Amino acid sequence: MEREWTFDLEFEVAQVRCRFLRQGKDILEYTVQLELWHEQIWNPVIRYDNAHGFCHYDTIHPDGTQDKTSIYRGDANTNFTWAIQEIRANWKAHCSRYIAEVKS
Repeated sequence: MEREWTFDLEFEVAQVRCRFLRQGKDILEYTVQLELWHEQIWNPVIRYDNAHGFCHYDTIHPDGTQDKTSIYRGDANTNFTWAIQEIRANWKAHCSRYIAEVKS
């Protein structure tokens, strides 16, 4: 089963895009991405996923470059849930970092 959805953190300011591929109760693949509405488009700011065979997050910069950092909080189910909670708790800081980089 595959599912994708978005939810607003602040209407027309920031949203989270979630996707997973699940077999039974086990998540096989996931993506949790924070997006910021800037210059009339949704821009990815940080993305948690398990692509490339390991759980990690990508810090995404306005110029399109990315910094990849490994994470491990348990299995993919645990990492998926943790990523959503982390973004909910820290989205303003992530967005502030992104905007500061736009201005520099």
